[in-house]
Amino acid sequence: MLDWDDLRYFLALSRRGTLARASRELRINATTVGRRLGSLEERLGARLFDRTPDGYLLTQAGRDLLPFAERMEEEAFALERSVVGADERVAGSVVISVTEMIGTRFIAPHLPRLAARYPALTLELSCTPRIVNLARREADIALRLARPREPDLVVRQLSSVHLSLYATEEYLQRRGVPPDPETDLSGHDVLLFASKPAFSIENDWFEARLGSARVVLRSDSVSAIFSAALGGLGVALLPRSVAGPEPRLLRLETRSEPEPRRIWQAVHRELARSVRIRAVLDFLGEILIDEAATLSSDAP
Repeated sequence: MLDWDDLRYFLALSRRGTLARASRELRINATTVGRRLGSLEERLGARLFDRTPDGYLLTQAGRDLLPFAERMEEEAFALERSVVGADERVAGSVVISVTEMIGTRFIAPHLPRLAARYPALTLELSCTPRIVNLARREADIALRLARPREPDLVVRQLSSVHLSLYATEEYLQRRGVPPDPETDLSGHDVLLFASKPAFSIENDWFEARLGSARVVLRSDSVSAIFSAALGGLGVALLPRSVAGPEPRLLRLETRSEPEPRRIWQAVHRELARSVRIRAVLDFLGEILIDEAATLSSDAP
């Protein structure tokens, strides 16, 4: 009889193409992946992969096995979701997939409250820009900045993220306050997001106001831009709920703002019945309230 664990290694290698990448997905060492693959091939009496300089390629036997292994995987995940959903204890581990900024600035500061409320609960924050597959239990809960569209998900909008221009008081004393940051930041250093589609809303708004400003940093990490702005590097576009409470940062008033980002919460429908998952969902709903209700400390 085939061992499901061996098939997990087979599927990871078929999707990732190398032992190193498959081992990272499975969170084990590459030697173990190779050994389990060898065990599976020996049990089947067939070579499942051709070893090439570019990685592992499925043989015909491997291609024949693939759909059966994928069906077993779906059944295994369905069984796991059903068992977790029936769990009535607020205990164990809950994995949340988040962006770095949401994890570090919106969630982490509130975690002592969650720990005090549920001491038997372990929260794992997986900070990644990658869209994880909730059906395959790559995470229990996902917080995304775009509305999830996959089937069988329970989706809820938690918060709106408004952004404004900020710089430190020391920087503005050194370089001067822009007379009209709404239209022209000429003579200033600015920090932009990376030139990627994911940041097009923010960059389009910001770049229309640069004038002859000098771009001194681009980054796909909002946390990195926040830290650089806090260090006095220049003017940055930052979430108001993060930058507003920081006393070293001053907000540059503009008559408009980029379209707010929405934080969407997603959980697989079957997992939403789990008491421990429900407890974390309720907690996220408490702390990620609509930003409009918390901006009074950053009011002009």
